[in-house]
Amino acid sequence: MRFIGKAIFLTLALGIVSACAQGARPTALVAEVTDATLLPEGSPLAASVELGTVSGGEETNPAWKSKVSTEAFETALNQSLAVTALLAPQGGPLKVDAELVDLDQPFGGVSMTVTSTARYTVTSSAGEAVFDETIVTPHTTEFSEAILGAERLRLANEGSVKKNISRFIELLIEQSEADPAKFS
Repeated sequence: MRFIGKAIFLTLALGIVSACAQGARPTALVAEVTDATLLPEGSPLAASVELGTVSGGEETNPAWKSKVSTEAFETALNQSLAVTALLAPQGGPLKVDAELVDLDQPFGGVSMTVTSTARYTVTSSAGEAVFDETIVTPHTTEFSEAILGAERLRLANEGSVKKNISRFIELLIEQSEADPAKFS
């Protein structure tokens, strides 16, 4: 009986240790449409933003830690602009460049908090910066959400970057409401 208990424990421990890290899923990074990300009627931002340069992500090493790739960040930002009706169909008067500056991750833990830092710069067709903000957003994933540490870290990454993109859209809308002429 004691041998069986040890064997089960070792099997579980090896399963947890050998779990491969997976990168963030682009679909899990897409901002949700909320009251704060809905465009008011007549907004100068409607279908006016094109995606420019996106950088700063890192590929995931399956033997190490989950990361957010540049491609995943770019895909999620593009889809987020689309679902919030900001994305211009073909070019637009505003261009957003985004850089995933930092993904502060824990080494391990029962609850894992990841804090993402991203800089968003929106420029007008005249080349004037109309929005330039660095946004920092934490997200915590609890043990009850994922038993495996690698999965918990991936979920924390995804939650943090998703919140970061959402906050960017919220701030962009807020600033355009405060000064619509600046974004026209």
